[in-house]
Amino acid sequence: MSELLDPKMDYIFKTIFGTDDKKPLLISFLNALFKGKPYIKSVTLENTDIPKILKTSKASRLDIKATTDDGTKLDIEIQCNNTGEIPQRAFHYLANMMPKVVPSGKSYKGPNVIGIWILGENVTTRQNAISDAYVTFQPNPPDPYEIMTKSARIIFIELPKFNPKSADAKDLLTAWLAFLKDPVFIDSEFLQKNEIKEALDTLKYISADNEVRAIADLRQKTINDYNSEMTVAREKGLEEGFAIGEEKGKEEGIAIGKEEGIAIGKEEGIATGMKQAACSMLKEGLSVEVVSKCTGLSVEEVESLKDVIGYNE
Repeated sequence: MSELLDPKMDYIFKTIFGTDDKKPLLISFLNALFKGKPYIKSVTLENTDIPKILKTSKASRLDIKATTDDGTKLDIEIQCNNTGEIPQRAFHYLANMMPKVVPSGKSYKGPNVIGIWILGENVTTRQNAISDAYVTFQPNPPDPYEIMTKSARIIFIELPKFNPKSADAKDLLTAWLAFLKDPVFIDSEFLQKNEIKEALDTLKYISADNEVRAIADLRQKTINDYNSEMTVAREKGLEEGFAIGEEKGKEEGIAIGKEEGIAIGKEEGIATGMKQAACSMLKEGLSVEVVSKCTGLSVEEVESLKDVIGYNE
C-alpha cells in the first residue's frame, strides 16, 4: 500500500471533504464538532474548484467555504505551521465573511459566521485541543464575563494537544481528530464508524494516485519555499533596518529597491520553480496536459521540457 498522504495538508483535506460527493463526510465532521449547536442537515459548498496551486504560489487558498441549511456561513482553514499571526488572520478572515454593506433601514443582523482552524502546531497557551473564541465582555465587578454575540465564532483545533487515548473513545469527534492527527496509527475501534472508514478509504485511494501525490509534493514544496522566503526576508529586513537607523532617505531608497528586487526575483523564481516542477512530473509519467494544468505552463512550454530531461514516450 502507498504511504498515506497527510490529511492535514490543505490540498488533501479539500480532496477528502471539499467536493460535492464527499459532503456527507464534511457534515459528519461538523456535527461531531458542533455537537448540535448548530445541527447541520445539509451544506452547500461555495468553492469546490481547486485552483492552480502551483502557479499562484502560497497565495492560493485551499480552504472550504460552505453554507449550512440554516444559513450559517463556514470557512474551514488548514494550517500546518504556526506562522505567528494565526489568531489575527482568523479574526480578519471572519470579519471578511460578514456582510460588507447594510442597506439603509435594514437590520445589522445577518447570517451566523463560523471560522474553523485545524492546526498542525499549537498557537495558543490553552491546554485543551479545541477552543471556542467569541467577542466577549470581560468581567468588571459587579458585571460577569459575558458573550456579546454568538453570531460570530472562531474554533481553533490544535491537533498536537489532542490525545485520543485520554479522550472519549465512543465520541465521533475523537475518531475524526484521531484520523486527522495520524491516520496511519488510527485505532481500529474508530474504523467501526462508517464515516471514518470511508474517509480512510478515500485517503488510501488518493494516496495511490500518482497525479495526486505529485501535486501534494509540489504543494508542500511551495509552502516550504514560501515560509523560508518570508523568514529570510524578515531577518534581512530587521538587520537592514537597524543598520539604516534614522537615514530616512536611504531607508526609502532601499525599501523601493528591495521591493522591486523581490518582485523581479520572485517572478523569476516562480517561473524556474514551475519548470522544475514540470520536469519532475514528466519524469513521474504524468501527461503533458496534466502537467500544464497543475503548473500553469502552456502545453508548448511543457513539450519543450521533454528534450531537457531526455523524455521518452
